[in-house]
Amino acid sequence: MKQKIILYILLNFMLIMLASCSNIREPYIVLKENGQPCISIPRSEDMLRTNRPFNITSTHIYQTSIRSYLSEKYYPEEQYYVKAQECIDFEYHFQNDITYDIAFRTQEKGKGGTSWIATIRIVKDKDGNSQLLIDNEANSDNVN
Repeated sequence: MKQKIILYILLNFMLIMLASCSNIREPYIVLKENGQPCISIPRSEDMLRTNRPFNITSTHIYQTSIRSYLSEKYYPEEQYYVKAQECIDFEYHFQNDITYDIAFRTQEKGKGGTSWIATIRIVKDKDGNSQLLIDNEANSDNVN
């Protein structure tokens, strides 16, 4: 019995350690005038306002309704750098009324990698204007 308790405590400790090692953040997303999303790293990530570059190592777009990857791009050899609030080029035309999971990964020297993940959907409101829904709103069927 004592061994099971020790094993249980050890497993919980390992899970907590693994969870704390993963670095997942939410990107900053707005609609551009052309109705396409501008997906970027939030200004708050560059707290000292040094305009430091973030190395993008991959981008991913997943359509949730058909459970399929629509686009995956990796930058293993070529360097792709962006600054905070600079739109990341996903090289994809997002359509209205489709829910997408988008993700990208950044790598910083000496800091490891960070995953940036969000769920988005672009809808038209009653007046025909494009509206961006993010995360829980994007998954909701109750849209104005």
